[in-house]
Amino acid sequence: MILEIILDYSQSLVGGVKMANYCEVCGKGKMSGNHITHADRKIKRTWKPNIRRVKVMENGSPKRKYVCTRCLRSGNVERAL
Repeated sequence: MILEIILDYSQSLVGGVKMANYCEVCGKGKMSGNHITHADRKIKRTWKPNIRRVKVMENGSPKRKYVCTRCLRSGNVERAL
């Protein structure tokens, strides 16, 4: 019983915590397109938004959210310090 709990816990630590792929304020997410080489070959690729985990004020209380740097710069969220 205890060994199972330890194994489950250790396996959850191996993967780590995944970052969000979208902004919780504006909804900006991954975009896909082509990387075009000098020989004009098209290779599929993705672009991810620049996401930061910050403390923001929401309804008078501080909360942690994943926010893109564009929203931070433009003042769409109020940072909690």
